[in-house]
Amino acid sequence: MIDQHDCLNPTVTSAPLPALRFSIRAAIWFAGVILPLIAVAILLAAAYIAQTGLSDAIAVHLLLIASVPLANAVLMITLKSERPALSQPLALLHGFATGISAFFSVLFLPLTPGGIATIIFFGIGLLMLAPLLSLLAALAARRLLRRRVLAAGGAPPSAAWPGVLLALAISGSMELPSAITRIGIRMAADEAHATSANGIRLLRYLGNEKIMQALCYGEGNIPLDLTSLILMKRVSSTAAEARAVYYRLTGTPFSAVPVSASEAAAPWRSYDQDAGGPIVGARVEGLLLAGSRIDGTVDARAALGYLEWTMVIRNDGRNAEEARARITLPAGAVLARVTLKDEGGERSADAAGGIRAREARSKAHFSERAPVLVTTAGKDHLMLQLGAVQAGRELSVRIALTAPLVLNEPGLGYLQLPSFSERNFEIAPALRHAVSVQSASALRGAPGMREQAGATLPFALHGDVAEPLPGVGAAIISAVRAPADTHAWSHDPTTQGGAIVQSISQKSARIPRRVALVIDASVALAAQREQLARAATSFPGNLELGVIVAGGQAPHVFLHDPSDPLASVRHLQDIAYEGGHDNSAALLMAWEWAAASSDGAVVWIHGPQPIMPGMADALLQHYQQRPDQVRLIALEALAGPNVLWEKMDGVAALSRVPRIGSLHDDLVRLLSGWKPAARQVVAERRRATARQPAQEQTSPGLTYLWAGERAAPLRAKSARTPEEEQELRRLEQVLKDSALDELK
Repeated sequence: MIDQHDCLNPTVTSAPLPALRFSIRAAIWFAGVILPLIAVAILLAAAYIAQTGLSDAIAVHLLLIASVPLANAVLMITLKSERPALSQPLALLHGFATGISAFFSVLFLPLTPGGIATIIFFGIGLLMLAPLLSLLAALAARRLLRRRVLAAGGAPPSAAWPGVLLALAISGSMELPSAITRIGIRMAADEAHATSANGIRLLRYLGNEKIMQALCYGEGNIPLDLTSLILMKRVSSTAAEARAVYYRLTGTPFSAVPVSASEAAAPWRSYDQDAGGPIVGARVEGLLLAGSRIDGTVDARAALGYLEWTMVIRNDGRNAEEARARITLPAGAVLARVTLKDEGGERSADAAGGIRAREARSKAHFSERAPVLVTTAGKDHLMLQLGAVQAGRELSVRIALTAPLVLNEPGLGYLQLPSFSERNFEIAPALRHAVSVQSASALRGAPGMREQAGATLPFALHGDVAEPLPGVGAAIISAVRAPADTHAWSHDPTTQGGAIVQSISQKSARIPRRVALVIDASVALAAQREQLARAATSFPGNLELGVIVAGGQAPHVFLHDPSDPLASVRHLQDIAYEGGHDNSAALLMAWEWAAASSDGAVVWIHGPQPIMPGMADALLQHYQQRPDQVRLIALEALAGPNVLWEKMDGVAALSRVPRIGSLHDDLVRLLSGWKPAARQVVAERRRATARQPAQEQTSPGLTYLWAGERAAPLRAKSARTPEEEQELRRLEQVLKDSALDELK
């Protein structure tokens, strides 16, 4: 009874708890408090050195990590008291710190073996083990506290799991999107097909598109996060890899997506990683198309037009920037001259070849680069590069070109205005292209253009035209012409008394025996699904026509049955438009299938192709070895960068369908030209020495077109014979002389 009474007596106190051994206390203080503090200091210094400042994400992470030494220190102080107890808020804080330690232990897991190996030789190895050691220290301290509390007769501490879950939720929401996106890009860029496909799937379901788009501008152009800071090259990717993966995932070139104003204002972001390079690349903040006008004349008799496009580029940014643009020209156009005007006066430049000329420029020192470079970028496309547009200044560039009219019928010709297919500058929101075209014959223009009397010629069109929307062709000007005007000529400067003569006539169409219709299954064409399906009801019955889809599956040929067109309609409606796809493998199969006949054609309906095509070299080899076997006709459903088309620059069998109407109408018009007994209007240009009628003489643009047509395949050859070199020099002199005459 006495013993029982003593136990119930509140004045009787239990024996004091034994003190913790010094070695245990020292180990927990070092691993759970001192080491995390050192890690915070080093991370703070690394973040500052890496980007001269702290991003919001890094700052929050440092605060989270700082909770670890704080919580462990509080717990160790509590352990020193004679009656230790952990209040509910402090228990939640320690659980939170335990969760943070667990999260970073997993994040640092790839570095843990290295930390163990280097700890023998270098103390820095301890820092790699800091998350794991702090986690062990937190667990050990909490276990000691529980024992001492129970030994003192107190209630056990609150459970740690609410704080752990809160920590994992906060850390995961901040870090996992970046980690998953980076790992997904690395997987998607892998050469192994299975790994690449899994990477795309990972990004599609769990990736962060905003982070992926930022990585397209380079690792140095996004805020530093702990994934990149800790794992470094293990999950980093090049800008080229990120751009290719972004296209494969979204079907949109990264440069076509505008950057928000808040991101553009970030002082650590530098967009123009592509300055001086051979591609258009990323949009540059501050560069702006501030003015645009297109002036020209149309010679309906000679079925040609001459245009001068003057652009004013302004730089509202902080630094001098390079302006770049890829321009779609009228079908068959030949560049005459480019003139740059800035504070230093006017300077002219000639076309300087293709991508090899751009690569040579990129290797040259900045001071040695020409202020303006114009190069071909595939048939009917050119690339314009303007050197340094100074901050707060503007410069103007004028592109002069000659183009043949598109003659679908003898009495009417079409001229499509040039337009941008890719650019690294924005267009002012209210900007319109001011158009003024004159002619000796009646003209008809696109909406927004007015028919008026010309200043020097009887007829004119004036108006303001907006930049074409995606999927819509540039504005069209049509010229009424007399069908009887079948001949025109201009002087041939290479021959005394010679002339370049053009004859316009109607001939039987060259009808292919086999036609492969290649359809890009990228998501950019999803909106055109019904138009393509409706076109199947108009496929000519006299052609052996096969449909090949360039998508995620291996390409195969679907044969069109003229007796059951609805089967083709259903097949086209069932195409799965998803992501972005390299079309080169489908085009290679289409060439081989069409080449099995004596005369084949490939009609390629496509959107942007911004990634390097895998089978382009094999396709190009086919065209070089058998140039007349298969024609390749491109129908651009959506404008954008096209690396594959540029790779095929100089191939004579390539042509492009002018976008005059809807995709359905343009495709049906092309295929209708291959129906039995179909005829087409053909303009042929040749040399002549006989005297020509004076009333049929036209501008030097006719000579320019002739020389441009002959020079293009010679320029594309990597190896030319001495005779071809001599002919090319002669043609280039003709182009230079004719351009000067045209500009006068």
